[in-house]
Amino acid sequence: MTIQTIPLTKITAAEGNPRRSMDSAALEGLAASILSDGLLQNLVVRKKGRKLEIVSGERRYRALSLLVERGDIAKDYPVPVEVRGDLSEADALRLATVENIQREQLAPMDEAEAFATLLGSGASLEDVAAKAGVSVLTVKRRVALASLCDEVKVLVRDGEISLGAAEALTLGTHDQQRALIERLEQGYHYDSDDLRHLLTGEKPAVSLAIFPLEQYEGTFTADLFADDDNTVFDDVEQFFTLQEAAVAALAKHHGETAAFVEVLTESYAPWWQYREAEEDEQGGVVIHFKPSGRVEVREGLVRRDVSPSVAEETADAPTAPKERPEYSGPVIRMMSAHKSLAVMETLLANPRKAKEVAVISLLNGFDWTGRVRLDAHPALGYFVGEDNQPTSYTALEREAEDMVTALGMTDNRRPSYVRPVRGAWETLLAEVKNPTALYEVVQGYSDEELDQLHLFLTALTFGQGNMDALDTGDSLFNRVAADLDVSMRNHWTPDEAFLTRRRKDQLEAIAKEGGAVTRLGRMKDYSKSQLAAALARHFQRCVEDDATLPEELRKRANAWLPDAMRFPAVTEGADLPWQEGEAEADDVNADDTDGDPTPAVSGEGDTTQVAA
Repeated sequence: MTIQTIPLTKITAAEGNPRRSMDSAALEGLAASILSDGLLQNLVVRKKGRKLEIVSGERRYRALSLLVERGDIAKDYPVPVEVRGDLSEADALRLATVENIQREQLAPMDEAEAFATLLGSGASLEDVAAKAGVSVLTVKRRVALASLCDEVKVLVRDGEISLGAAEALTLGTHDQQRALIERLEQGYHYDSDDLRHLLTGEKPAVSLAIFPLEQYEGTFTADLFADDDNTVFDDVEQFFTLQEAAVAALAKHHGETAAFVEVLTESYAPWWQYREAEEDEQGGVVIHFKPSGRVEVREGLVRRDVSPSVAEETADAPTAPKERPEYSGPVIRMMSAHKSLAVMETLLANPRKAKEVAVISLLNGFDWTGRVRLDAHPALGYFVGEDNQPTSYTALEREAEDMVTALGMTDNRRPSYVRPVRGAWETLLAEVKNPTALYEVVQGYSDEELDQLHLFLTALTFGQGNMDALDTGDSLFNRVAADLDVSMRNHWTPDEAFLTRRRKDQLEAIAKEGGAVTRLGRMKDYSKSQLAAALARHFQRCVEDDATLPEELRKRANAWLPDAMRFPAVTEGADLPWQEGEAEADDVNADDTDGDPTPAVSGEGDTTQVAA
């Protein structure tokens, strides 16, 4: 092996490098190490026209480029390289993949597609596993990720969905995957177990079968990511046909020797009606064939002396219906974001209160290193990309844009492999900054300008602590909002995003409380989606002070506010984390007389003329 030294300007990155995602913090650390101690490991390159293309060493090349961009090293910085002149495309990809895996763990999606490419070029599972230093099962699991639809892959790379959720989505078709991520983006909350249940929950597991598997002629779906073998039957009807025949054969077999044989098919088996047979008694057999397909057999039982009427009355064990919560998880998160943004905006007009919040935030922010890191409140990211953004959000974003311009951060571009910033507010709190350059700018600020920057940074980090639960207690957030006298009707108007997530009976109550019932007439003439759209127009006209509407009606509508939008929130119930998805489905479907589970956009599909 011959090592040469060439200028950095003659090296170019490879287009097909398997590593598409790079950790910005790790890259910063590598750049600092190179600046301090030099490049300790050479790059491997091959000739590509007049340039030398990287085969392995992409991270080192990126770190060197970062140092050049900052002016810490010259553009022609000498780089030790090993030139490989006899590499085919496949060999170059194999070396890059193995080198990346062995040096720093590839992002799961990058590793998945790299393995899939190697296997697609003819390599065996065992060969890829041996070269990468992982198990064959790991290769299989990663390749399963490579089969995800493109939309899911993008979300995995951007960190929008977890690796566990992506692994669960491999159980579905591309259409099923797209449908589920669309629901996730709409505010539904599913963890990996929820997704597995949605995709395979109606399919019986292979472990339930009491018939020989060779009798089954359909296909299976295997979950490679489950802790145990969780393979399911894809043809549910064929499974139950075979299982029912096996249960009949089992009953016939036990009937030859048992005192009796009973086959129960209800969800609940009244086992209390039986007892264990004593030595001088001949026992019977009870076979419980559950609707899920599971079969339970208990032998040596004797029937208790239970009257027929009691047996009939206790044949089933219905559970009490779950109380429907007033607000589902997605609605709670939406309201929490609105309330947090309203408090942030109000803090901007009260420097004293902002400084009080800042002091408490800083006192709670110290760790053993003595450093404080400011995180943007998640309410800021909630409305990014929305067509109708709250006025509180746009006010905060305009202020952030002015701050970014004043601080000279407008050219603070991120590398292509780092997720783009979601707004000027995120630029202000980004981790990668030039502190000395910012210090020189801030030194020229007046006391008033410095106070404004201080309170603005404080406001960006302050909001409701847990956005997935109603804040009904004596929290710091509620105390501050009360002291600021924040009124949500100055920051929020009931819109379709909120109203379509209410049940039909809730919408009717809102129409009465907000004065809309006098204009809309009989509620039963409206479908749920029509009523939500009409109410949204009613509130919007009132907030715009439409002179054609009676003044008393406008006052009544503008005064209406859900109790959950107060500080603290007032409500009879709230979602538990494991009820969120189900509750949301209930909210959308409940009492919707048009039978459409998806709230209709105003004006689309309406057959009833809606007054506005």
